[in-house]
Amino acid sequence: MPFGVPGWKWKVGRFGYMMEKEPDCGEIKAKARDLLEKISKGATWRCRCGSLHIPLLIEGEIIGELWEDVEPGKVDIGAYRFGRWGTKVQLVKDGRVVGFIWLA
Repeated sequence: MPFGVPGWKWKVGRFGYMMEKEPDCGEIKAKARDLLEKISKGATWRCRCGSLHIPLLIEGEIIGELWEDVEPGKVDIGAYRFGRWGTKVQLVKDGRVVGFIWLA
């Protein structure tokens, strides 16, 4: 498959990059919404520059982070991108990106 074929994405395989079928947008948003229902917030902390970090947990495993103190169930699903470790989905509140979660 040549680069840029609709419906396909690059994935890191055992021996380098390979292509696999890209999931549907609705499927990704539904999966993210399901995770947001099960999610809990971890311990809030600030880095040296003063920015807020709130880990998002499912069964003790960090699957994302918030940068503002908002309820995970009240955010909207934003844009997403495919990466080496899964799909990264933006969490949006009032038109601003306030965090992200990883879909495995």
